Parts: sequence; C-alpha cells; structure tokens
Amino acid sequence: MKKLKLIYVALILTLISCNQDDELSKLSIENFKYGRGTTGHGDNQIGYAGVDLHLEAQVNGGEVASEVIVTVESLTDTSAATYDYSRYYEGRRNTFIHEHPIIPTYFDTGLYHIELTVIDKKGDKAIESGELLIVPIIRFLDIELEGSITPNEQVGISFRLEGLNILKEMTIQLVDANDNEILSNFYDFSSANTTVIDFKDSMLIPSDLPSGEYYVKAIASDIRQNTVINIFNF
Repeated sequence: MKKLKLIYVALILTLISCNQDDELSKLSIENFKYGRGTTGHGDNQIGYAGVDLHLEAQVNGGEVASEVIVTVESLTDTSAATYDYSRYYEGRRNTFIHEHPIIPTYFDTGLYHIELTVIDKKGDKAIESGELLIVPIIRFLDIELEGSITPNEQVGISFRLEGLNILKEMTIQLVDANDNEILSNFYDFSSANTTVIDFKDSMLIPSDLPSGEYYVKAIASDIRQNTVINIFNF
C-alpha cells in the first residue's frame, strides 16, 4: 500500500511539474508598436519607402528565444520584405525587441501587412501583426482647386504640405502635354524651418496660351534632397 501511495504522489508531482513547465513555456508578445516620427521613433503605423521603421515589442515566456522574424507584405500587389533578427535575440528570455527595418525603396504608397513572429527553443510560436500605411516622404493633403486652365483665367490652389523632414522649397508649374514648362512660381520654405506648410496661392494663366492640353504640377523637396511631384487635376 505504501508503494502505491508513493507512486501516486510521484505521479501528482510529475503532472504538477508538467503543468508548471507549460505555464513557463507559454510564449506571448505584448505592446507591439511600430511607426515613424520625425525623431525616428513612433507608434503611428506609418512608414516611408527607403526609410527605417521603428518597431518594438515585449516577448514573454519561460523558454529562450530561437527565431525572431519581421515580414512586411503589400495588400495590393506582390511587394514583400522579410527581416531576420534571430541572431540578436537567440538565447534571450523575456526579451525586449527594438529594431529599425528599412522599408524597400520600391514599395509603392498603400496599405501593407506587418507581422512579428517569435519562436522559442521549445518550438512554441507567438505572432503579432497589424496594418502599415506606406506614404510618400512628402505629402500633399487636403487639396482644393479653383478655376480651370483656360487663357486669362486665375486658378487657385491650396493644400497642406507635410514632410517627414524639414521642408525646403517648392515649384508650381504650368506645363503642356509634353511636360514643357509654360510658367512657374517658386517658393522658399527654408526660413520657416518646419515639416508642415499650409499653402494657398493662385496662378494667372497666360492670355495667349495656345489651344492644347495643359496641367499644373508641384515639385516639393526637403532639406535631405528628397523630392516629390504632385499633379493637380483641374
């Protein structure tokens, strides 16, 4: 009878130990944050092609990490990128992940799926994901246009110009169908020392403008020589 009791106690202790191991080895990812602000860090779920993306998360679990993988995939085309950070976190337990993957320059503006996968030595896997919006490094927002491109017509243009870096200058041009410049206005933003400009101005279309197809475009740049072109459809 004593022997049976000992076996019974040992079995209970084994089950308790297994349950504790399961509790300890349970893998999770918490506080998954990503984005890009002017300081390089952010949690706005926004990224820029050709620019690094701030990403952080807390990994919890009883086992040490084995693999840490980040993937970014387009929701509209086949663009995708994979970042393997396993060598930085392998053998670490309850680790804090902080990385700055560079978004490929060929990524178009649009919505992407970002995913962080962590696998521990036991083979348990934890995944956290979300949506990432890739936007131009300089954006034209809240665009309002007035008038039409006809001889002697005054056309009005207003928008909010927003850049990741400090904005430097902009040119607004009237061009023909072959992109030949008809007239242009230059704007120097360097003294403003800002990443946001609320712009409003007008352009007088020449009275002797020949018949044909024309459009207005803006060319904006920042202090790091990034340039973005926007076409205005009147």
